[in-house]
Amino acid sequence: MAADTAFDALLGRMIELIDAKLTAAQRRKLALAMPLIQWDFPDAETTLCLAASAGGLAVSEPLDSPSFLVRMARTTLEDAAFGKRSIGAAFLAGKIHVRGMNPLRLREFIMLVDPLLESYREASSECSQGQSSVLS
Repeated sequence: MAADTAFDALLGRMIELIDAKLTAAQRRKLALAMPLIQWDFPDAETTLCLAASAGGLAVSEPLDSPSFLVRMARTTLEDAAFGKRSIGAAFLAGKIHVRGMNPLRLREFIMLVDPLLESYREASSECSQGQSSVLS
């Protein structure tokens, strides 16, 4: 199965939207707590590395051995973003695997969840509208 380039583009747009939602103080906190967060979506053969700095969030090249990794199916992210299942319920059900999380930094990661889900919904809507206009 080939990597889903449409999903890659959607995730890139999601990062842009998250960046616009976070305050400068939130970006600084996230950059200090977790400067690199790697997201792995095995079902979509997609890996995204989010680089956080005080200046903003950006997509970075995936790492061979990330210090902080979140692994989940694309459907898990979509279910959470569209209200079918909460992130907490997915985590407790073993649908989300996290490696390298410092428990003292959990607050900074949780701060990212709502903007991430909101941004995913917005990016998904934009991508759907873009595909509709291409097909027209």
